[in-house]
Amino acid sequence: MSDKEQTFPVLQTRTGAYTNVTVTKKTKDWIFIIHSTGVCNVKADDLPTEARIKLGYEEPPKTPEEMKAAAAVAKAHEPLVKMPHIELSEVKQFAADWRQNRKEKEAQIKAQIQAFFAANPLVISVILGISAIVYIFLSICFWLICRKTHIAPGPLVWVPILQLIPLLRAANMPRVWFFAYFIPIINIIPIIILSIKIVKSRGKSPWVAFLLILPPTSLFAFLYLAFSRSAPIQITTHEVLSLETA
Repeated sequence: MSDKEQTFPVLQTRTGAYTNVTVTKKTKDWIFIIHSTGVCNVKADDLPTEARIKLGYEEPPKTPEEMKAAAAVAKAHEPLVKMPHIELSEVKQFAADWRQNRKEKEAQIKAQIQAFFAANPLVISVILGISAIVYIFLSICFWLICRKTHIAPGPLVWVPILQLIPLLRAANMPRVWFFAYFIPIINIIPIIILSIKIVKSRGKSPWVAFLLILPPTSLFAFLYLAFSRSAPIQITTHEVLSLETA
């Protein structure tokens, strides 16, 4: 505590009152004073609140404006999303329990899912309906892309997975590339090649192929290929000469 002298005309404590008080020394628990009738020491806890604030034992009360400003600062530093506090021991315990009772827990989860769908048949209908609409829409997009490269898509364009075969034909790629799609890591190569060649067959800018390869923009590029104008029909020199001769 600071030893700077402080004065009080009257100092009222729990044990008595002193006049013309000069505080000569302060410690954590005591103050030493000179007053009009002598010298003594007083417990800091026996001092009134006003004296404790003046002597530095307590912080002065905040004004309403200061309280609002402090609340605003605290709110500004709060995280946007409060994450629950999770102890590492709880995570380890959960992982250990899951390893020991994995089959039982998986069975419980499956039972809960089955019970949910059994109690909510409308949810199943909605999910199946949305899935069917999305599948039909994507198949139509495949069909349009093939047609706009002047290739007959055939019935395979409506069959899941086998839809790749008409696309490969539209991109002028051998059908053997179809099997490369099912090899992990290696399947990145046919995806890139197909994207470049199908864009070229549609007569679009190479930038469309770049957007088709990138996951965030691939859907928009795919829809653009399906609903934009058809690729121009390429006429070879031999065909032109035949027409002129005729």
